[in-house]
Amino acid sequence: MTTLEALVGGILEVGAEHITDDTGPATTGDWTSLRHVRIVAAVEDAYGVRLTPREARTVRSVRALRSVLKAKGLDV
Repeated sequence: MTTLEALVGGILEVGAEHITDDTGPATTGDWTSLRHVRIVAAVEDAYGVRLTPREARTVRSVRALRSVLKAKGLDV
């Protein structure tokens, strides 16, 4: 399985080693609104979950993505 860092890094076009829990639109200009949608869709596909519209709007960092996935019973 692809790590969350690798998944986000692939969409942001940066190496996974540059992705931290704090990575998000506030910390990187590469996290645009379009890429945000792509990240949410990729997370849903990779982990077999669906984010609610509210979750999709409010996940603004890798840490928040990890938290939502953990709340859905996944260990990421």
